[in-house]
Amino acid sequence: MDFSKLSISDRKIIVGIDFGTTYSGVAWAETQRADRRTAITAWPISKHSREGESSDKVPTKLRYAGDDVQWGFSIPVTAPQDEVLEWFKLDLDPSLQSIGQAITSDSSRGGRNAEHLVTDYMSALGEHLNYTLREKLGDSVVKNTPLEFVVTVPAIWSDLAKDKTRRACLKATGLSASSAPIHLISEPEAAAIYALHGMDPHGLELNDTIVVVDAGGGTVDLISYTITKLRPILQVQEAAPGSGALCGSTFLNMRFAKFLKSKLGKEEGFDDEILAEAMEVFEKKVKRQYTLAMHPDETFTIPVGGLANNKTLGITRGRYALKAADLQTIFEPVVLEVIRLVNDQITTSKVPIKAVLLVGGFGASNYLKERLRNSLDRNIQIMQPPNAWQAVVQGAVMKGLANSLPDTAYVEIKNRKARKHYGTEWRTRYDESMHGHLAHKKHWDGLEGCYKVYAMEWFIQRGDAVSENEPFSTPFVWTGLVSQGRIRKIKMEIYCDRTLREAPVARDDNVQMLSKVEADVSHIPEHLLNRRQGSDGQWYYELSCKIEAVYLSASTTYTLLYNNQRYNTVTCEYV
Repeated sequence: MDFSKLSISDRKIIVGIDFGTTYSGVAWAETQRADRRTAITAWPISKHSREGESSDKVPTKLRYAGDDVQWGFSIPVTAPQDEVLEWFKLDLDPSLQSIGQAITSDSSRGGRNAEHLVTDYMSALGEHLNYTLREKLGDSVVKNTPLEFVVTVPAIWSDLAKDKTRRACLKATGLSASSAPIHLISEPEAAAIYALHGMDPHGLELNDTIVVVDAGGGTVDLISYTITKLRPILQVQEAAPGSGALCGSTFLNMRFAKFLKSKLGKEEGFDDEILAEAMEVFEKKVKRQYTLAMHPDETFTIPVGGLANNKTLGITRGRYALKAADLQTIFEPVVLEVIRLVNDQITTSKVPIKAVLLVGGFGASNYLKERLRNSLDRNIQIMQPPNAWQAVVQGAVMKGLANSLPDTAYVEIKNRKARKHYGTEWRTRYDESMHGHLAHKKHWDGLEGCYKVYAMEWFIQRGDAVSENEPFSTPFVWTGLVSQGRIRKIKMEIYCDRTLREAPVARDDNVQMLSKVEADVSHIPEHLLNRRQGSDGQWYYELSCKIEAVYLSASTTYTLLYNNQRYNTVTCEYV
């Protein structure tokens, strides 16, 4: 495809944003040069210095200093620890055991909730993106070329948390100023698109299955893919519903901080500043260089300036000698949890696994790779693609390009596996054999002249193959007494059940409300609304409708169909 011949109206700038727990990344590409993706690697260190720090990613940190919002590398190293807000991304999903709030004090938040913090952070990220694009492409190109955003979210997150991320992005000044569409993609899927494209295709064969482990700062997400086609583009489908947990490298940082406090916390002069410097060395050097092959007595040097020499503790000239044996105790519980997740994913896939692909910041860890190699079947290859830290953001850009220009797709995810049962609750004709246990809940229906009961109508079951190209449509009849006024809104509640059991007949404690879907039908002329006289003599509206749901990588869109007309006036509110 000759990208340079794209009509002006087809030109776009696709921006990928990997909003991470500890670090965030931004990359972009122009549709007319779709083979050139550029990651932002220069970040501000103050209000006035726009490109003072060089790094593939920027810390996901905020600090409110009066009216000034400091972020990323612009937060001074000397800033008091209790004023620095970090790991707030995890607070977007209350359904997971969250650690973000345990880390940041309420006083430093100043009454701001997680969405507020995410909006402020995304605003700063967006403003720096706009500055960078103007520097690289020129003002007129940026002004006249529409932007499109692809933002990554953990696959294990609830739909509510994903929607909160999207809403925060829509509110963020640096992003909303461009009124650009914001698409969501799951982090492991984005990583898989990048990693599978970068792999040597000769090592892969039709029907091979690969487990992608996206090990980031807060979350570890896993998805298995089976190769269904090698050429002209690599086509894969999910082999098992994805899984994951909160066991990313953030937990290593927490364990290291706890370890250091227990060792040196009672020493005179030990304070937040020493801890902050030690944490930085652990993050940038120790964590990335530690390997299983190290002798237990080998050491890493941690700066602890101002602490008195203490040979017993290992402090000499303001340096603390951190032993590999101590690192093993810090790493091991977190790594064991990742190994458990990988083993579970392999078992659930029910097919032989050819390789495990490690991506993400923690995925680049040599120690994690070696421990996995020792724990898994010898026939399974453990692979780390180059530049694993950028896999997610690069994959997000590739996905955005493929959406706009299908000819540029390198990897296509053909089908995904549903992670839970999805359905709604209908009134259905009471059937003693099926609904006997609900007899106490049956009630008379005047329209049909029979007993009815509320039961679940499942339109997707856990493990079902779902495709972006094939919507799920659910037919239903919406009724209402004409005497109570014309129907203006059709409402539906979507429920989900994430347990491993078969989908139940009726709603119980494990069936949770996922979202409220509402379609506005007030614009449909009154004479087009069907009516029918009920067995009780009263007149009822009776609308035969369909709700069409398209399940995307990390979001869902809904459309109402009535009288062969499509109505996109459907809103979805997650709860």
